[in-house]
Amino acid sequence: MSDSPFAHLRRMDLWSTFAVYLLAGWSSVRKAPRLRVNHKVYFSWGQAVREVMAEECPELHQWWTTRHYRENLQPPEHIAAQQQAVITWIETTLNAQHATCPRCGGTRTYRIKGIRPKFKCDPCVTCFSILSGTPLAGMIRAELWVDFMKGVMDGESIHDLKRRSGLGMGGSTRWREQFLLLIEALGHPELLGWITWMRSRRHNEVSTFARQGAHLDKATRSIYPQGTRKGRFVSQK
Repeated sequence: MSDSPFAHLRRMDLWSTFAVYLLAGWSSVRKAPRLRVNHKVYFSWGQAVREVMAEECPELHQWWTTRHYRENLQPPEHIAAQQQAVITWIETTLNAQHATCPRCGGTRTYRIKGIRPKFKCDPCVTCFSILSGTPLAGMIRAELWVDFMKGVMDGESIHDLKRRSGLGMGGSTRWREQFLLLIEALGHPELLGWITWMRSRRHNEVSTFARQGAHLDKATRSIYPQGTRKGRFVSQK
C-alpha cells in the first residue's frame, strides 16, 4: 500500500463506498455530505480512484471517463425509443383529426381550425381540447413544441432553450418544467434521468467554453413582434 495512490489518504473504511458513488456518476455536492468529508478530501480520493482504475481496470476507466466527462455520448436504444415516443405523442396529438367528446361521449366531433387540437361536438355543441388534463394544457405556440422538446431532451440550458425558441427566460423555464411533467406523465422516468445526465454534460461544455475565454451568443430570435413585450399588444390602426 506504501506505493499506492492511497498511501497518504485516511478513512480507509469509506473508500469502497466512495468508489461506488464515483462510478455511479454522483457529483461532489451529493457525495461529500453523505460521506461527511470536505471537498478537498473528495478530490484527493477521486484522483486516487482514477489512477488505480486506469492502471488496474483500463476498460472500466475508459467506460467511466467517457460517461463522466460526457464525451461523444449517444443515447442507448431504449432511451432513443423513449425520446421518439414523446415526440410522436406530441405530433400525433397536435395533428389529431378525431376525438371523443368528454361531455356526452359522442364521436361526432370535428376539429376547429387552428394549430391547437380543439374540437366541437355536434350533438351537445361542446367545444373542448384534447390537451385538457395534460401538462401542455393552456400552452401557446404549439408550432414550437417539438423543437423545444428536442432541446430539453438534449439537456440544453434555459439560455440554450431561449435561443432556440425565442421565448423569454421565464417562458423558457416554464415550458421546460411543463415538458418534463409531460415526460413523467407518459411514463418515461429513465428518460428524465438521461435528461439530467445530459444537462450536466451541457454544463461542463459551457464551463469549459467560458474558461477558454469564449462567450456564447445572446439570444436574438424572438417570437414577439419588435417593440412589444409579453402581455402588451400593438394597437391596431
